[in-house]
Amino acid sequence: MTQTPHKTTVNFISLGCPKNLVDTEAMIGILNKDDYSIVAPDDNSNVTIINTCSFVEDAKKESIDTILEVIEKKKKGGCQLIVITGCLPQRYIKELPTLLPEVDLFVGMSDYPNLSHLIQDKLSGKEKKSFVHNKRFLPDHLTPRVQTTPFYTKYVKISEGCSHLCSFCTIPFIRGELISRTPDDICEEIKEGVKNGVKEFNLVAQDLNEYGRDLKTRSSLYKLLKKLEDASGDFWIRLLYMYPLQFPDKLVELIAHHPHIAKYVDIPLQHISDRLLKMMKRGSSSSYIYRLLNQLKTNIPDIALRTTFIVGHPGETESDFEKLKSFLKEIEFDRVGVFKYSNEEGTSSYDMADHVEEEVMDERLHELMCIQKEISLKKNKSLIGKTVKVLFEGESQESELLYQGRTYGQAPDIDGVVLIRSGSAKIGSFCDVKIVDAFEYDLLGEIV
Repeated sequence: MTQTPHKTTVNFISLGCPKNLVDTEAMIGILNKDDYSIVAPDDNSNVTIINTCSFVEDAKKESIDTILEVIEKKKKGGCQLIVITGCLPQRYIKELPTLLPEVDLFVGMSDYPNLSHLIQDKLSGKEKKSFVHNKRFLPDHLTPRVQTTPFYTKYVKISEGCSHLCSFCTIPFIRGELISRTPDDICEEIKEGVKNGVKEFNLVAQDLNEYGRDLKTRSSLYKLLKKLEDASGDFWIRLLYMYPLQFPDKLVELIAHHPHIAKYVDIPLQHISDRLLKMMKRGSSSSYIYRLLNQLKTNIPDIALRTTFIVGHPGETESDFEKLKSFLKEIEFDRVGVFKYSNEEGTSSYDMADHVEEEVMDERLHELMCIQKEISLKKNKSLIGKTVKVLFEGESQESELLYQGRTYGQAPDIDGVVLIRSGSAKIGSFCDVKIVDAFEYDLLGEIV
């Protein structure tokens, strides 16, 4: 974008998950429409906006550290105004103005559409510095939005908030209960994306399987995906964050046979011990989880399964952890993320007895990841000699001598890539790649 002297310059720093990134893209679009000049994150600007995360302790620390860095930048004349948006002000609006007096403006999720006016008011000297309300903002296909991901891959947020009450989770009181976009609105965004060359739509929500329950039409993820069966074009729809609850048989069948759905399911299980599942208020038993996973693997033999686990939840015993290890070895997930329990105020697990020591959590996390590395390497080696469909991304981030792309089993940023040592293709197109070598997370291949 060409910068002119009369425009207010703004740079954005987006932290946290892809759902937060969608909000950032919407804020960029809103300010862009109001004639602000958006500059690169490292550039000097009139305004620096940090879209924060406060889901767990590590995310809060990253947000605070980033804010402190920008405060130092402001002291050196790098920006005139610091604006903090996202989960941190939504969760800690009473404390933040006192803790961070150098910040000029705290804006909650409901006020993104008013961001332009709030910034101009602040630049003109108005005193009020915090705007956080309970009403929520959920971008739709008409919301001005500037895509910050490569043109061929896009995150589509289909709902906001969550109605589950998991013991460890802060999302319901940060982002509120479930609100869903209409199926027609989501379909319109995807159809527009296809016209613009998007080849991969990553559907995101706190829980995709909860989608639509709040709508008057009582929609569902199944009905939404069914509407996209006949959509024209060659593209993937990737399903991220599907709780094991509300996972009907017909949805499994649809994933198996839908022409556009990537055979990839991200299903955060968190644990397998019935004791821990009950304490975590997950709403599902180990027998139900086993049955669902068996159904997915039987009906979709080439499915890529991703999950996440939490180690160290209050009350987790060595016996519980051994069950989790055995489960990991037995199921052999394609992708696994492991997180240490974070004790968050406001959650029902915060005051539970029998908290697990940090050192024990570290050991358990390390053990699980060592097991998963072996499984991941074995699964990747099984692809050597096979030809797979790859979304070509251009030059590798690891070496100028290599290209890279991703299979349907590799979600952007969280999974590995296919490193390509010979051949070339158009960026953002699909190509066939023969796998010639495999590593713990990445594959190596040649374009056929």
